[in-house]
Amino acid sequence: MNFRKLMLLPLLAAALIVTAASVYTPGVSAQQKRSAHSKKPTQFHFVCPMHEDVTSKQRGTCHKCKMTLVKKRKPRTPPST
Repeated sequence: MNFRKLMLLPLLAAALIVTAASVYTPGVSAQQKRSAHSKKPTQFHFVCPMHEDVTSKQRGTCHKCKMTLVKKRKPRTPPST
């Protein structure tokens, strides 16, 4: 009888440890799911105030008049179906 209790106690402890480890092991955290680089296209672009045809994805100057490009929201296009 004592032999059974002595064998059962370590088995129960091992089962408890394995179960607890699997429950508390974190999977992919919320921070890892979010990427530093968004998959969405840029919502803003930079445009020359005098020449609307001069645009850029980054800050800079207009190659025609050397004015500083200003940040503008891109016009929304409806998703194609």
